[in-house]
Amino acid sequence: MKKTAAEIYSECGEAFTLIAIAGKQDVTVTAMVAWEAAMGGDMVVVPDEDALNKVLATGVSLIVVPVGLEGKCADVMDKTAVITSNNPNLAHALLKQKYGDYDYTITGWDKVHASAIIHKTAEIASDVLIGPGVVVSEGVKIGKGCNIMANVVIERNAVIGEHVRIHPSAIVGWGSIIGNHCLILSQAILGSEGYGYAQDQKFNHYRIPQTGNVILGERVTIGASNTIDRGTHGPTMIGNGTIMDNLCHVAHNVKIGENCAIIAGFLCAGSTTLGDRVVASGGTMIKDHLNICGDTIFVHRAGIIKDVTEPGTYAGSPILPMKDYVVSNAIYGDLGSIRRQLMELEDKLSPVMGKMN
Repeated sequence: MKKTAAEIYSECGEAFTLIAIAGKQDVTVTAMVAWEAAMGGDMVVVPDEDALNKVLATGVSLIVVPVGLEGKCADVMDKTAVITSNNPNLAHALLKQKYGDYDYTITGWDKVHASAIIHKTAEIASDVLIGPGVVVSEGVKIGKGCNIMANVVIERNAVIGEHVRIHPSAIVGWGSIIGNHCLILSQAILGSEGYGYAQDQKFNHYRIPQTGNVILGERVTIGASNTIDRGTHGPTMIGNGTIMDNLCHVAHNVKIGENCAIIAGFLCAGSTTLGDRVVASGGTMIKDHLNICGDTIFVHRAGIIKDVTEPGTYAGSPILPMKDYVVSNAIYGDLGSIRRQLMELEDKLSPVMGKMN
C-alpha cells in the first residue's frame, strides 16, 4: 500500500462513512495498523478521545476520527491528515477490507491444484481457485470469483454463488445452496444428516431419512466447526447477512432470519424459527419448535423454552426479561441473608406458636 491521504479519501468517501478531510492531504500512507501501534506512514482509526490523545504524538500519517474530535488535531495538521467519520467502527471495517485484508488469492500453486478431484459434470466459473485435495462432485455449480481452499468437499448437486470463500476442510453437503459473498470457515459442515429418529415400544431407534437441504442467503458467515443439519423434508435456512461465530449447531428445519448475530456455543433444536436481527450471545440454547420474534437479544447463557413474542433483551435460563433478571439475580445473591432472617424469626415465633397449639 502506498497512497496519499487525498487518494484514500477520494477512493472511499461517503460509502466508507468518511465525510471530511483536513490537514496534510498529500502525506503518504504505507500501512493500516491498530491505533495502539501507530507510527509514521501509518493510517489508524481511533474510537474515542483517549485513543486520539495517545496517537497524536506518534507522527502517524493519517488519522480517522469520530465527528467532533477533528478540532483536537489542530497541532498536527501540518504533517498529518485527518479524516472525519460518522461511524468510525464501520469505517475501520471497510478501510481494512480495502487496504489491510489478507490476500487469499495468492496461493502459491496453479489456479486449480493438480490433486483436486472434479467431476466432469461440474460447472465451475473460469476464475475459481481450487486448492489441494478438493473434491467437487457430480452436478455441482460454482459461480465466479470463488475460492475453494484445501481439502474442501462439495457434494453432489450443491450450488455455490459468486465470490464465496470456503476455508480448508469444510464440507458442503449434497443439494446445499450457498448465496453470493458468503464466508465458510474451516471444518464447518453444511448439510449434515439431521437428528431424526422414531422409536418402537422397546425404544429401538429408527432413522428418519433427512432429504431436505441447507440454504444460505447472501453475505452469510458460517464459523469454524459449525454444523448445520439438512431438513427432514424441506430446507434448513440461514437468512441474508447473518453471521455465525465458531462452534455453533443448527438442527434440521431451523430457519434463522436476516442480519442475526450468533455467538460461539449457540445450540438450536429442530424446527425453530428465529426472526430478523436476533442476537444470541455465547452459550445460548433454544428448544425445538419455537418461534422467536425479531429484534431480540439473548445474554447470560440464555435458555429459551417457549416462544418469544416481544422484542427486547432476555437473560438467564429459563429466560427472563432483562429487568426481571436483574431483580432476580439481586434476590438470589441475598438468599443467605434472607434465610438467616427467616430462621431468627422462626426461633422468636416458635414459643408463641407452641402456646397457640
